[in-house]
Amino acid sequence: MRTRRVDTAAWPQPTILAGLVLVVACLYWARVIFMPIALAMLITFLLSPVVALVRRSGLAQIPAVILVLSLTCLLAGGLGWALFSQVTALANDLPSYRATIARKIADVQRMGKGGAIEKVEDTAKDVMAQIERADPPSAKPIPVVVSAPNRLWQLSRMIEPVGSVLFVLVLLVFMLVQQRELRARVVRLFGQERLAETTRAFDEASERVSRYLLTHCGLNAGFGLTIGLGLFFLGMPFALVWGFFAALLRFIPYVGTWTGALIPIATSLAVFDGWMKPLLIGGLFAATEAVVVLVLEPLFFARSAGVSSIALLIAAAFWAWLWGPIGLALAIPLTACLVVFARTIDGLEFIEILVSDDPGLEPHVIYYQRVLAADAHDAASLIREAAQAGSTEAVYDAILVPALARARHDRAIGQLTAAEYAHVIATTRGVLDRDAQVAPTAPGPEPVASLVGCPLGDEADRVALEILARLLEPAGYTLHTVTADSLAVAMPETVETARPRSICLSTVDGGGRAAEVVARLHGAHPDIPILVGCWGLRDMSGVRAALHSAGAADVVTSLAEALGAVGRMTAASARRSQSLEPAIEPA
Repeated sequence: MRTRRVDTAAWPQPTILAGLVLVVACLYWARVIFMPIALAMLITFLLSPVVALVRRSGLAQIPAVILVLSLTCLLAGGLGWALFSQVTALANDLPSYRATIARKIADVQRMGKGGAIEKVEDTAKDVMAQIERADPPSAKPIPVVVSAPNRLWQLSRMIEPVGSVLFVLVLLVFMLVQQRELRARVVRLFGQERLAETTRAFDEASERVSRYLLTHCGLNAGFGLTIGLGLFFLGMPFALVWGFFAALLRFIPYVGTWTGALIPIATSLAVFDGWMKPLLIGGLFAATEAVVVLVLEPLFFARSAGVSSIALLIAAAFWAWLWGPIGLALAIPLTACLVVFARTIDGLEFIEILVSDDPGLEPHVIYYQRVLAADAHDAASLIREAAQAGSTEAVYDAILVPALARARHDRAIGQLTAAEYAHVIATTRGVLDRDAQVAPTAPGPEPVASLVGCPLGDEADRVALEILARLLEPAGYTLHTVTADSLAVAMPETVETARPRSICLSTVDGGGRAAEVVARLHGAHPDIPILVGCWGLRDMSGVRAALHSAGAADVVTSLAEALGAVGRMTAASARRSQSLEPAIEPA
């Protein structure tokens, strides 16, 4: 659910930019403090649903937190011990792979003999020999021997990571135990008068980040398990290590998977003779990543983290520069939180516009913009893709008709020139014709009824009427169009020739002329029902009553409503005609 923006005092843009620069500087220079806080918060989001699930069994908050943290620590400790033992065994076995590595190097050297590589090497050797002959021999440098420092000097380097881990654990415990208190403090920070907005923002951030982390952890764990099992069946030693690092590195966007693939592929070159097993390992990573990205992620990420792909790349680079590898791993969750809170703080709306995956424009506005940019192909593609996702009449109602109404409004206020307005009309007709050519042709049904249509305004009303005629055609209806200017002359002849079951009037803005035309037609042909289509008109107060009082049988605002109304009026007109026919006496 989209949150309503907090009504705060408007700040000048330089003040907002200066505040953002100050925040970035604080995050960089105080990263020793903020990185553990960010890690603790994200692990809290990850474990909060588990704690809530345990609490449903009847445990209190503190026992549930202790139980979840104990199981998490046991799982992490067991996995760490298994990894440490395998890494130690791998380090001990590496010397035995020297012969295989030497053979691989010899194969590469044999491939380069007589080719471009050998020529480049010979050229480089000749250049280095000439440089050495040109330089006079210098005095032999005195070697400087640097002894290894005492291990006590390295104690300070160990204190920082150990202290950070302890800090994360302590913060994690308090954040899980005092969730209610932390939420109350956030509400108090934003003010109790904004209780509803703050609660929605906090719940949206918690739900979005928790869903992302849980789903991402599950997919990465499945990815690592698949890689581990595949490497095990391929005979790769220490498959558990490679599977764990594949799952861990996949948290880094875009580059993590292939970074995790390089190490086992390089190790397989030293372990296996030949080149088949390294190629199979590379194929295993590529196939598993393709399944996860193309199948599982679209299936499980029904709602994304709320960050566009381009913004995600920029955010990954930004957080990697700010906090290093940890920032790269935390880029998506932190940016998702930033998007959520940018929606609720006045003055930060530009962050949501730049970062969010929501384009911020309705489909008919995007279509209208592409038409104005003379990109008819992209506009037609938008219509075609929307039609594949839904019904054709819904696409016309949601995109084409509102775009025509917007073009009419822009022309009326002077934002569009006559040439540009005509270009919008012509492009929309071209899109309709192209859509009709792409659509599969089927044999038309038997004629059901004849209708008369009349656009009340300019070409935009005529195009809307043409769309209605196109939608009525598969049901067997025939729509004869007459202009509003020649209505008094052409309508009697058209009624006499076509014998219509209904009259359809088309307008995209519900202009004042509609009631006048309806009254004239109803007075001339009271037995023919009149349908008025005020396409896309939202404010129908007064318009509907005026049209009904003028004699309109029905007033609709969408093409879907028009289809149903035409069917009802046609059936009623047919029943009325049958009841008025005189009975024929048998001879």
